[in-house]
Parts: sequence; C-alpha cells; structure tokens
Amino acid sequence: MFFGSSSIDLQIIILLLGISVIASLVVFAVAKRKFLAVPIFSILVNAIFFLAVLTGSEIFRAYRIIWFGYFSFFIWPL
Repeated sequence: MFFGSSSIDLQIIILLLGISVIASLVVFAVAKRKFLAVPIFSILVNAIFFLAVLTGSEIFRAYRIIWFGYFSFFIWPL
C-alpha cells in the first residue's frame, strides 16, 4: 500500500479499520438516527480496501486473498 511490505500494509489497514470503528461508534452515539452508523462503517471499510487495491498493495498476494482484491475493485463499486 504505502511501503511495499505486506506486514506494514496489514498494520496500516488495521489502524484504518480501527479509526473507522471509532468513527461509526461516534456517529452511533451522537446521531439521532442510530442505523446511520452501519452504512458509515461499511462505506469506510470498503473504501479502505478499495484504496489498498488502487495503491497496489502486496497484502492480497502475500496472504493469498487475491479474490478479495478483485471483489473490492470490480464488484463493490457497483
């Protein structure tokens, strides 16, 4: 993603996933519409993986989840 190492990419993705969980929990606690937190979390998580695909992350090849990269790039944006 950023550094070319799949372990560093995994750490960055986990950090970004944690931030998206915190953001959705804040929306859940503050918003009057409680179900808004679920789509926000879903969109943020999908955007994180989509960015990983766009930047050419080695994480999908290193952990043998290439299908997930294809799904994030071709199926999810539909």
